[in-house]
Amino acid sequence: MRETRNLEFKETITSTFLKTVSAFSNYDGGIILFGVDDDGNIKGLSDIIKACLDIETYCEKWITETVFI
Repeated sequence: MRETRNLEFKETITSTFLKTVSAFSNYDGGIILFGVDDDGNIKGLSDIIKACLDIETYCEKWITETVFI
């Protein structure tokens, strides 16, 4: 599997994924897969609950429009 116009891989959760959220919201949507490296290899996330909370926190803090996760 590889990245496409509407599929993005993020190995870790940092604020940089917000650029992708913005791009997808201004285009036609898309999917961000966390825990996957740029080559499409699944790396996983060590704490899925923390990961979900981190994603939610970043979105609530930096995105002013409604985002559905």
